[in-house]
Amino acid sequence: MTAGKRLVRIGLLATLLTIAAGVWLYNRLERPSIGPGGPSDVVVYFPSGTSTSAIFRRLASEGVIFNAKIAEIFYRIRGSATPLQAGEYRFSRPTSLDQILDRMGRGEVLQHVVVVPEGLTAEETFQLFVDQGIGTMESFRAAFTDTSVAPGLAPGAPDLEGFLFPDTYRMTRSTSARRAVEGMVAQFRLHFTPGMRERARILGLTPRQAVTLASIVQKETGLVREAAVVAGVYLNRLDHGMRLQADPTVAYALKRNGAWNGSLRRSDYAYESPYNTYLYDGLPPGPICNPGLAALAAAVTPARTDYFYFVADDSGGHTFSRTFEQHLQAIATNRRLRAEADSPAPSETPVPSSN
Repeated sequence: MTAGKRLVRIGLLATLLTIAAGVWLYNRLERPSIGPGGPSDVVVYFPSGTSTSAIFRRLASEGVIFNAKIAEIFYRIRGSATPLQAGEYRFSRPTSLDQILDRMGRGEVLQHVVVVPEGLTAEETFQLFVDQGIGTMESFRAAFTDTSVAPGLAPGAPDLEGFLFPDTYRMTRSTSARRAVEGMVAQFRLHFTPGMRERARILGLTPRQAVTLASIVQKETGLVREAAVVAGVYLNRLDHGMRLQADPTVAYALKRNGAWNGSLRRSDYAYESPYNTYLYDGLPPGPICNPGLAALAAAVTPARTDYFYFVADDSGGHTFSRTFEQHLQAIATNRRLRAEADSPAPSETPVPSSN
């Protein structure tokens, strides 16, 4: 074989090796392997301020890309080199590097759905966000005491209890506690309309007093059809100088001081707190939970009734009474019905054994 032919063969082999290496590199960049036993999806969080090199190292350590240095070089010579945005991302593996860079360049971060039920306290509400990695309890508590986000609704209030509207929220891990609180207050303002505020004024209630009443109604009944009646009972008691004597206010007083154990005991009704409506006249100093729309509507459009008392019955609702004597009878009746329901049924006569 002549020297010329040998050089041609060597050049051809080098070209083939270069092409093969390029194909291999392209496949690794565009079709990275998952790896043995690796999950198809992975969630990766990049805090604000994470450097570009650190982003690629983290992607490699999570198995999203195969080599951090090669991926970073590809990113830098790609041309556009759009800055990669911090945040939380879910990658379905395998995903091409082009797709990864496009998504991170656009900031298509993972969203968390936080469902806030009606009737939770602020602390219970904040815990829902913290459990999904959104904010910290300390940052939520700091945002909670800034009542400037609710102008005209809670003048002089120490916090935003009652104004965190129960709803479904979509947040990212980068969402600040303050922004989350502002979003809940904004939803409250949207639902607690000027018309509702005007109806509260006609009843002689400030917005915060109306929300306080709604919060008690929210905790007393889960039945929408009863809410306006419960509100009417409490307004009747206020109008006649009677104490509200609402059990949920005692529970809230205990919660505020970390003394709540999940159920009320007889001694708890003497618990010293301005929120204890067994000890103090009028409405408590502020809301005891964050009420939903039905309870808010009931507080400003209460039923016109002559009821002054109610007690839980065995149907999930309440028995309402006009006089204390009727109330005592209702209590006795409901206790008897519960006792009958809890008593074991008479056993059947046993069949004699054939053994």
